Amino acid sequence: MLIYVVDLLGVAVFAPSVALAAGRKSLDFLGVLVIAGVTAIGGGTIRDLLLDRHPVFWIADPTYLVVILAATAMTLFYLRLLRPSAKALLVADALGLALLSAEPGSLKISIWAVSSKCSWGR
Repeated sequence: MLIYVVDLLGVAVFAPSVALAAGRKSLDFLGVLVIAGVTAIGGGTIRDLLLDRHPVFWIADPTYLVVILAATAMTLFYLRLLRPSAKALLVADALGLALLSAEPGSLKISIWAVSSKCSWGR
């Protein structure tokens, strides 16, 4: 359960980091939402496709999409009220990387890579 929560927190932190960056480019809500979604769940989607895991994690559990929508909406609302500091994007990126590198998906792809290299050597 803790790993699941950490995974959702990583997604929730990556979505606002993209919203902060996209807000500087004056994208509309849909544009920010699409870019935030691709950034937040893109790596895990590629991981699941490489590992031949079906359905992809965010299709099996739509909570990830709800978290992206909520985090993006809250970030855009925050951006309308206050001007974030220059370091806000760096902090959000660092938190997202820290949370998602600690989740088990990184370990799964590492184990897959090692087992693939071992089987290729035969």
